[in-house]
Order: sequence, then C-alpha cells, then structure tokens
Amino acid sequence: MPQRIRSHFSVPDTDDPLRPSFTTSRTDGQFAKQFANLYWLRLVVQRKRVLERARKRWVEGSGLEGAKSPPQHVKRLLEVENGKLCYVVGTVYVDMPLKPNVLEDLARDHHITAPSTRRKFHSPSDEVMLEDESGRVRLVGKKIDGAEGTFVTGTIMAALGAETSSGDFDVWDYCFAGLPHQDPLVPTTTTTTTTTPGPGGEWVAIASGLEMGGADAVADVRAEMMAEWLLGEAGDEEDTKEAAQVTRLILAGNSLAQPDLSAIDDEPKKKRYGYDSTLYTAKPTETLDAFLAELVPSLPVDLMSGDKDPVEPTMPQQPLHPAMLPKAAHFEGFSARTNPFWCDIGGASFLGTSGQTVDDIFKYLDSEDRLGVAEQTLEWSHIAPTCPDTLWCYPFTDRDPFILHQAPHVYFVGNQPAFGTRLVRVAAGAGEGEGEGGKEKKVRIVLVPRFRDTGEVVLVNTATLEVKVRAFEAM
Repeated sequence: MPQRIRSHFSVPDTDDPLRPSFTTSRTDGQFAKQFANLYWLRLVVQRKRVLERARKRWVEGSGLEGAKSPPQHVKRLLEVENGKLCYVVGTVYVDMPLKPNVLEDLARDHHITAPSTRRKFHSPSDEVMLEDESGRVRLVGKKIDGAEGTFVTGTIMAALGAETSSGDFDVWDYCFAGLPHQDPLVPTTTTTTTTTPGPGGEWVAIASGLEMGGADAVADVRAEMMAEWLLGEAGDEEDTKEAAQVTRLILAGNSLAQPDLSAIDDEPKKKRYGYDSTLYTAKPTETLDAFLAELVPSLPVDLMSGDKDPVEPTMPQQPLHPAMLPKAAHFEGFSARTNPFWCDIGGASFLGTSGQTVDDIFKYLDSEDRLGVAEQTLEWSHIAPTCPDTLWCYPFTDRDPFILHQAPHVYFVGNQPAFGTRLVRVAAGAGEGEGEGGKEKKVRIVLVPRFRDTGEVVLVNTATLEVKVRAFEAM
C-alpha cells in the first residue's frame, strides 16, 4: 500500500499582525462594553486602505468622464458641499424595513414576537447609507440602485459623487478595500517512501456538517465510509493511491448531531444523578470521538466549531473542549480549532469558516449566488461584516479579528447547501489590488457542502489549487 506523504503544516503565531488570532481572552467576553468600539476600530483600520484604492481609481487614473478636475477627498461626511464632486469614506448601513429589530419588539408592550421565518430580508424599500464619526448620509443614484447584491451593514466603503439639493449623496462610483497582500504560493517538498503519481503538492480533505450520533444512521455510515477510504482500507488500487495523497482532514463545523427535541414531552420526570436522561445523550460525542480516534493515528484532523456544536455561538467560536472527545484528544494528530481558522498546509495558506458568516450575509442580499457572497467578502476585505449587527460576536475593543490583512490561497466556507468553487484572480498591473512584486494574486474559494445531506468531501491541492469532490453513498 502507498505510504502517506508527510504533511507540512503550521498555525500562525498568536501575535502575527497579518493574521490575528481568533482565540479570545477573558476581557473580550465582557459584554458590558459597547459594540460601537468595534465599528470605530473597523473604520479606523480599513480607512487607509480604502482611501489608497480610491485615489488610484479616481485621482491617479486616466480621469473621470464628465469631470473637469480630479475629485477632492472630504474627510468628514457632514462637510460635503452641495454639487461639488468629491469622495468620502465611511461605514455602510443598510436600512431594511423587513429586518428583525429586537428594540421594536420590546417596544410593543414589552412582548417579543416569534422569530421570523423569512428566508430573505431584502426589499425594494431598503436604503443604503454611509456614516462616519460626524454623521450619516443617504446614498442615491443609478450606481446604488443597480448594485443590490453588494451592500451590507458593516462594510467600509469609499463613495465618489456629489451632494444633492435634498441632502443625499449622488454616487457616481464606489470601491472597497479589495484583496489585501498575498504571500507567494511556494509548494513545499513532500516526501514519501514510494512514488505516487499526481500533480504534486499535498491534498487536503475538507468536510462539514457530519452531524454524527443522531437518529439518521445513514449519516454515520457515510462518515465511516469516508474514514475507511482516507485510511486506504476501501476501494481499488487507484482509490488507495488517491487517499495516500491526503495529508490532512479539516472538519468545518457541525460535526455533532443535535438532540431530537420533538420527541420530548413537557411532563416532569424523576431525575437520577441530577439530570433527566431523556434530555441528555452522550451518543453524538461518543460516535464522533470513536470516528476521530480511528483516523488521527494515521491522519491529522482539525475539528472546527460550528453553530450546532456545544460551544458558545458568539463569533469567533472557540474550540470544543478536549474533555468531550477523550479518545481523540489522546493523540497528537487531533486539534480542536476556532471558527474561523487560519493555517498553512504544504506552502498554501488556508482560511475557513463553518458557514455562519456567509449564511448571515446571504439573508440580506438580493442574490442567490453564495459563491458571489464569499467572493464579495474578499472584496470587502472582511469575512464577517454583519458582526455585530445581525451575527453575534464579542465586543472587541482592541482589534477586529475578521478584517483581512492578508489574502489566503484557499478560502473555504463550510455547511453550504451544495458544493461550489471559483478561482478569484487579481491581475498584476491592473492599477489596484496588484500582487506583491507585480505578481498575480489567486484565491481558491470553496463552498463545502453539508456531509450529512450530500456525503461529499472536498479535496484541495496545495500546489495547484485544484479542487475535486469525493462522494460517499450508503447502499
């Protein structure tokens, strides 16, 4: 049997300025602090990059059609002069009448209404605004009306235009921070005791939404089939060779099944040893622990947290406690990770989330393109702009960990309805967002489907950024 190639893996230092840690401290969890600090930090940090891109686009470029002179930058929104062409930078706020508002719910006789069942909260009545330390102005114009799938609350944007007689800002053009600096993709040399054909580099397997230990036994059978394939115990010779090229498995959240609450009645029951056995079951953790303990002696596994896992739902989510998975935690190959999660594998940098960031943005955009939403987060240079407006997060006062200071080579999003991938290229010499040293920047976006629903695991090559899907079907 071919020997598994050795993985070249590392996690950024916690003090890396380009890739801040998603691990929280005790002070981060003090919710007496105001979330306004986070918005202010985001504006201060991203304003410089957005301004630089705006100057290249509108001042240092070939000129604007219909403009007699280059536009001037106005530092404060409320200092914009009527009819004078200029550009401003601020935080986007989208006023959405359909968006749930807890303050309005409390105002209605102190009664909180039932959670909304809407799939989308976008409507023709939405208004896009820009705000900074001085105030807020409404954005209008054809550029705004024709870009419904672009604006969400919390992004930092530069807008070019002029104030109208009604006090609105007529937008001619706009831009965001764009894709940040990216280190060159330098594949590491892999070693193995046998020659195995392939494109070179390492293959990383990414799966999400295993939801093990639930009532659906088919999901657990699929997971066991995946484990047997990864260990080279299933399939023909070609399958074994392919599995030997996989150096790491990343589980991008929701690995544990949730209890079936519909089967629980409301009648009080006698408790034994302090808990009601009908409300508690160790089967999900025991099943996942056995699954991981089978894999990690031969294949390193990174287990990310998800919104259905027994951890705090507040972003960034912290790792599952190792005491929940005692068998797997015994091995060095097992690592519980935060959500989001940065790492370097085979010379390629990986950034991934368990899906909440894209899922939340998706609800507020007039778009069905989830790949486009993921790509837009790269353009915004922020992977979770809806934090803290509609997605829970910690009230950070010293940093915004979701800002992209460095572009990954692979950007994956877990727990999506279906697989999808796109290679984002930013050409050198385009005048904005160039790669360092004039080199093209490339980011492979991967939407990782829910394994419980599809039985699919995604394989990514660290040298070529090639992507393929392996499906497992229980007969």
